[in-house]
Amino acid sequence: MHQRASRARRTVLPVAVPVGLVLSLALTWGSTHAAFSASTGNAGNSWQTGSVVLGDSDSGAALFTTASDGALKPGSSRSRCIRIDYTGDLPADIRMHAATPPTGATSLDPYLVMSVERGADVAANTAVAADCTGFTPTSTPTFLYNTAQANGPADQTRTLTHLKATHRDFGSGLLVSAGTTQNTHLTLRITYAVKDDNGAQNTQSSATFTWEAQNTP
Repeated sequence: MHQRASRARRTVLPVAVPVGLVLSLALTWGSTHAAFSASTGNAGNSWQTGSVVLGDSDSGAALFTTASDGALKPGSSRSRCIRIDYTGDLPADIRMHAATPPTGATSLDPYLVMSVERGADVAANTAVAADCTGFTPTSTPTFLYNTAQANGPADQTRTLTHLKATHRDFGSGLLVSAGTTQNTHLTLRITYAVKDDNGAQNTQSSATFTWEAQNTP
Protein backbone atom coordinates (compact mmCIF):
# COMPACT_ATOMS: atom_id res chain seq x y z
CA MET A 1 0.00 0.00 0.00
CA HIS A 2 2.79 2.40 0.92
CA GLN A 3 4.70 1.55 -2.22
CA ARG A 4 1.58 2.23 -4.36
CA ALA A 5 1.12 5.63 -2.80
CA SER A 6 4.77 6.50 -3.41
CA ARG A 7 4.47 5.46 -7.02
CA ALA A 8 1.36 7.60 -7.36
CA ARG A 9 3.21 10.62 -6.05
CA ARG A 10 6.12 9.97 -8.38
CA THR A 11 3.68 9.78 -11.26
CA VAL A 12 1.92 13.08 -10.39
CA LEU A 13 5.00 15.26 -9.69
CA PRO A 14 6.67 14.94 -13.12
CA VAL A 15 3.34 16.09 -14.74
CA ALA A 16 2.95 19.18 -12.49
CA VAL A 17 6.27 20.77 -13.58
CA PRO A 18 5.59 20.90 -17.36
CA VAL A 19 2.10 22.40 -16.76
CA GLY A 20 3.63 25.23 -14.66
CA LEU A 21 6.19 25.95 -17.35
CA VAL A 22 3.53 26.12 -20.04
CA LEU A 23 1.42 28.57 -18.00
CA SER A 24 4.46 30.75 -17.30
CA LEU A 25 5.42 30.82 -20.97
CA ALA A 26 1.84 31.62 -21.97
CA LEU A 27 1.69 34.59 -19.58
CA THR A 28 5.06 35.89 -20.78
CA TRP A 29 4.04 35.61 -24.44
CA GLY A 30 0.71 37.31 -23.81
CA SER A 31 2.26 40.24 -21.92
CA THR A 32 4.92 40.99 -24.54
CA HIS A 33 2.74 40.49 -27.62
CA ALA A 34 -0.70 41.76 -26.47
CA ALA A 35 -1.25 44.50 -29.14
CA PHE A 36 0.22 46.54 -31.95
CA SER A 37 0.34 50.36 -31.39
CA ALA A 38 0.93 53.64 -33.18
CA SER A 39 0.60 57.32 -32.20
CA THR A 40 0.67 60.82 -33.64
CA GLY A 41 0.50 64.32 -32.11
CA ASN A 42 0.93 68.05 -32.64
CA ALA A 43 3.05 70.05 -30.22
CA GLY A 44 3.20 73.80 -29.68
CA ASN A 45 -0.50 74.64 -29.21
CA SER A 46 -1.10 78.22 -27.96
CA TRP A 47 -3.90 80.73 -27.47
CA GLN A 48 -4.18 84.53 -27.19
CA THR A 49 -7.20 86.79 -26.76
CA GLY A 50 -7.90 89.84 -28.88
CA SER A 51 -8.36 93.40 -27.62
CA VAL A 52 -10.93 96.20 -27.51
CA VAL A 53 -9.17 99.58 -27.19
CA LEU A 54 -10.85 103.01 -27.33
CA GLY A 55 -9.36 106.48 -26.95
CA ASP A 56 -10.29 110.07 -27.77
CA SER A 57 -8.67 113.28 -28.92
CA ASP A 58 -9.31 115.28 -25.74
CA SER A 59 -7.80 112.75 -23.33
CA GLY A 60 -10.97 112.55 -21.25
CA ALA A 61 -11.34 116.29 -20.65
CA ALA A 62 -14.81 117.89 -20.50
CA LEU A 63 -16.21 119.17 -23.79
CA PHE A 64 -18.42 121.80 -22.14
CA THR A 65 -17.62 123.81 -19.02
CA THR A 66 -19.22 126.76 -17.27
CA ALA A 67 -15.81 128.45 -17.29
CA SER A 68 -15.63 128.40 -21.08
CA ASP A 69 -19.32 128.90 -21.92
CA GLY A 70 -20.15 131.50 -19.28
CA ALA A 71 -23.68 132.31 -18.11
CA LEU A 72 -26.17 130.99 -20.66
CA LYS A 73 -29.39 132.65 -21.81
CA PRO A 74 -32.33 131.68 -24.06
CA GLY A 75 -30.96 130.74 -27.47
CA SER A 76 -27.39 130.21 -26.27
CA SER A 77 -25.89 127.43 -28.37
CA ARG A 78 -22.53 125.81 -28.86
CA SER A 79 -21.02 122.84 -30.68
CA ARG A 80 -18.03 120.82 -29.53
CA CYS A 81 -16.24 118.07 -31.44
CA ILE A 82 -14.20 115.01 -30.59
CA ARG A 83 -12.28 112.28 -32.40
CA ILE A 84 -12.84 108.71 -31.17
CA ASP A 85 -9.99 106.28 -31.93
CA TYR A 86 -10.61 102.54 -32.10
CA THR A 87 -7.36 100.55 -32.11
CA GLY A 88 -8.47 97.14 -30.81
CA ASP A 89 -7.96 94.12 -33.04
CA LEU A 90 -11.46 92.67 -32.53
CA PRO A 91 -14.40 94.15 -34.50
CA ALA A 92 -16.52 96.14 -32.04
CA ASP A 93 -19.72 98.15 -31.73
CA ILE A 94 -19.18 101.66 -30.37
CA ARG A 95 -22.02 103.38 -28.50
CA MET A 96 -22.46 106.67 -26.68
CA HIS A 97 -24.40 107.09 -23.46
CA ALA A 98 -24.96 109.89 -20.97
CA ALA A 99 -25.44 110.12 -17.22
CA THR A 100 -25.48 112.58 -14.35
CA PRO A 101 -22.30 112.45 -12.23
CA PRO A 102 -22.80 111.32 -8.61
CA THR A 103 -22.74 114.90 -7.30
CA GLY A 104 -24.07 116.52 -10.48
CA ALA A 105 -27.00 118.91 -10.99
CA THR A 106 -29.97 118.33 -13.31
CA SER A 107 -32.22 121.40 -13.07
CA LEU A 108 -31.15 122.73 -16.50
CA ASP A 109 -31.53 119.31 -18.20
CA PRO A 110 -35.14 119.87 -19.44
CA TYR A 111 -34.15 123.15 -21.13
CA LEU A 112 -31.02 121.99 -22.97
CA VAL A 113 -31.90 120.75 -26.46
CA MET A 114 -29.18 118.32 -27.55
CA SER A 115 -27.92 116.85 -30.82
CA VAL A 116 -25.19 114.36 -31.69
CA GLU A 117 -23.84 114.24 -35.25
CA ARG A 118 -21.35 111.79 -36.71
CA GLY A 119 -18.88 113.28 -39.13
CA ALA A 120 -16.55 111.77 -41.70
CA ASP A 121 -13.93 109.29 -40.52
CA VAL A 122 -10.37 110.62 -40.57
CA ALA A 123 -6.83 109.32 -40.68
CA ALA A 124 -4.90 108.59 -37.50
CA ASN A 125 -3.72 111.65 -35.58
CA THR A 126 -5.87 114.03 -37.67
CA ALA A 127 -6.41 117.17 -35.62
CA VAL A 128 -10.05 117.53 -34.65
CA ALA A 129 -10.20 120.42 -32.19
CA ALA A 130 -12.83 120.77 -29.51
CA ASP A 131 -14.03 123.94 -31.29
CA CYS A 132 -14.81 121.68 -34.30
CA THR A 133 -11.94 122.87 -36.46
CA GLY A 134 -11.16 119.83 -38.61
CA PHE A 135 -14.67 118.36 -38.33
CA THR A 136 -16.22 117.43 -41.70
CA PRO A 137 -19.89 116.44 -41.94
CA THR A 138 -20.78 113.37 -43.98
CA SER A 139 -22.15 114.05 -47.50
CA THR A 140 -25.64 113.72 -46.04
CA PRO A 141 -25.44 114.91 -42.41
CA THR A 142 -25.61 111.92 -40.06
CA PHE A 143 -27.49 112.79 -36.89
CA LEU A 144 -27.44 110.11 -34.22
CA TYR A 145 -29.61 112.18 -31.90
CA ASN A 146 -31.87 115.07 -32.99
CA THR A 147 -30.43 117.70 -35.37
CA ALA A 148 -27.95 120.55 -35.09
CA GLN A 149 -30.63 123.25 -34.84
CA ALA A 150 -31.93 124.30 -31.46
CA ASN A 151 -35.11 125.82 -32.88
CA GLY A 152 -37.25 125.30 -35.97
CA PRO A 153 -37.07 121.70 -37.22
CA ALA A 154 -35.25 120.36 -34.19
CA ASP A 155 -37.30 118.22 -31.83
CA GLN A 156 -37.57 120.34 -28.70
CA THR A 157 -38.30 117.27 -26.60
CA ARG A 158 -34.83 115.88 -27.31
CA THR A 159 -33.31 117.46 -24.25
CA LEU A 160 -30.50 116.44 -21.96
CA THR A 161 -33.19 114.92 -19.73
CA HIS A 162 -34.33 112.73 -22.63
CA LEU A 163 -30.78 111.83 -23.67
CA LYS A 164 -29.89 110.63 -20.17
CA ALA A 165 -33.15 108.71 -19.74
CA THR A 166 -33.14 106.90 -23.08
CA HIS A 167 -29.39 106.37 -23.64
CA ARG A 168 -28.06 105.68 -20.17
CA ASP A 169 -25.83 102.61 -20.73
CA PHE A 170 -24.21 100.53 -23.46
CA GLY A 171 -27.32 98.47 -24.15
CA SER A 172 -29.47 101.55 -24.76
CA GLY A 173 -26.68 103.78 -26.05
CA LEU A 174 -26.59 105.63 -29.36
CA LEU A 175 -24.97 103.37 -31.96
CA VAL A 176 -22.05 105.40 -33.24
CA SER A 177 -20.36 102.67 -35.28
CA ALA A 178 -21.17 98.97 -35.80
CA GLY A 179 -18.53 96.29 -36.39
CA THR A 180 -15.75 98.87 -36.12
CA THR A 181 -12.41 97.57 -37.37
CA GLN A 182 -8.94 98.28 -36.04
CA ASN A 183 -7.51 101.78 -36.61
CA THR A 184 -10.83 103.50 -37.30
CA HIS A 185 -10.97 107.17 -36.30
CA LEU A 186 -14.47 108.57 -35.90
CA THR A 187 -15.52 112.21 -35.47
CA LEU A 188 -18.53 113.51 -33.58
CA ARG A 189 -20.12 116.94 -33.10
CA ILE A 190 -22.26 117.52 -30.02
CA THR A 191 -24.45 120.61 -29.87
CA TYR A 192 -26.61 122.15 -27.16
CA ALA A 193 -29.04 125.06 -27.20
CA VAL A 194 -30.99 126.66 -24.36
CA LYS A 195 -34.76 126.75 -24.79
CA ASP A 196 -36.56 130.09 -24.72
CA ASP A 197 -38.29 129.24 -21.47
CA ASN A 198 -38.22 131.32 -18.31
CA GLY A 199 -38.05 128.11 -16.29
CA ALA A 200 -34.41 127.76 -17.38
CA GLN A 201 -33.40 130.85 -15.40
CA ASN A 202 -30.80 130.26 -12.67
CA THR A 203 -30.55 126.50 -13.27
CA GLN A 204 -27.55 124.27 -13.82
CA SER A 205 -26.71 120.80 -15.08
CA SER A 206 -23.80 118.45 -15.48
CA ALA A 207 -23.30 115.29 -17.53
CA THR A 208 -20.82 112.56 -18.27
CA PHE A 209 -20.65 111.47 -21.89
CA THR A 210 -19.25 107.96 -22.33
CA TRP A 211 -18.16 106.24 -25.51
CA GLU A 212 -17.96 102.49 -25.03
CA ALA A 213 -16.82 99.67 -27.30
CA GLN A 214 -17.74 95.99 -27.01
CA ASN A 215 -16.55 93.34 -29.41
CA THR A 216 -19.19 91.88 -31.69
CA PRO A 217 -20.18 88.21 -31.12
